[in-house]
Formats: sequence, C-alpha cells, structure tokens
Amino acid sequence: MTSPTGPEPGLVQILEAFGLILGRWTAVGMQDLIIERAGVDVDAATMTLLLELKRAGGTARPSSLAQLTHTSASNVSKVLARMVAGGLVERTTEPGDLRAVSITLTPAGHRAMDRLNETSVTMLGEVLKDWPDREVTEFGDLLSRFAQAIRASFQP
Repeated sequence: MTSPTGPEPGLVQILEAFGLILGRWTAVGMQDLIIERAGVDVDAATMTLLLELKRAGGTARPSSLAQLTHTSASNVSKVLARMVAGGLVERTTEPGDLRAVSITLTPAGHRAMDRLNETSVTMLGEVLKDWPDREVTEFGDLLSRFAQAIRASFQP
C-alpha cells in the first residue's frame, strides 16, 4: 500500500484521523465528560477498568487487566481497591489455586458500565447526528473490520 514516492495518501489520512479519534475520545477530559453526563461516581481509571472487565465477559485477573490497559499491576491494584470499596467489583480466589485472584463485576458495576456505555452511545450519536443512517452503518462496519485487523495483526 505504499508507492515508490511514499505512503499512499489514503493511509496517511486514516492514520491522522485515527490519531485524532483516539486522542480526543480517550482524553481524560472526554472521559470526565462521559462520567459526568452518566451521573456515575467513578474516575477515568475506574471507567477504563469497567470497560475492560465488560469486554472480558465480566471477570478477569488483575494481571490481564494490567495488560489490556497497558498499565502497571500496582496501578491496577490501586484502582481495583477503590472499585472493591465502591462495590463495583469483587475479588474471588480461583478454586484450583487459592493464590490466583479474579475480579468480577458486581450488579452495581454492571449498572455503572451500562450507564457509561449508554452515555457514550448518546454522545457519539450527537457527533454523527447529521450523517445518513446508511453512512453510520457503513462506517461502523468498516471501523469494526479495521479493529479486527488490528487485533489480528498485533497480538501481544
């Protein structure tokens, strides 16, 4: 996808747009706005771990959460302690290995994550409100395909 004269302009356009989207949507200010609009009493780090737990099916080990969020195990441990104290998650030991700990979303954690997701979808809808439904669907399909390609190409 590169030519002898340099990268294909379409790839440069994608990279620039992708960087803008990631930079804006994942910025602490945007996360704080989502949290505020959702009316959920969490911080940005907690929101990130809630999202990763939801993606993992509601249960994950702390080490997996650290890997998924690209942060240290000690940082994840501090955030998880706040989440346990807030009733959003519970720690359980694995039956076969009492040293192994899993983190599971509680009903309150599921409700908080659902509210954050609903708010995020609403905000995304505000951004795309002038797009025809067909284009929103097509964009979603292409973006999902792109995400799958990234996942397949860059496994840790």
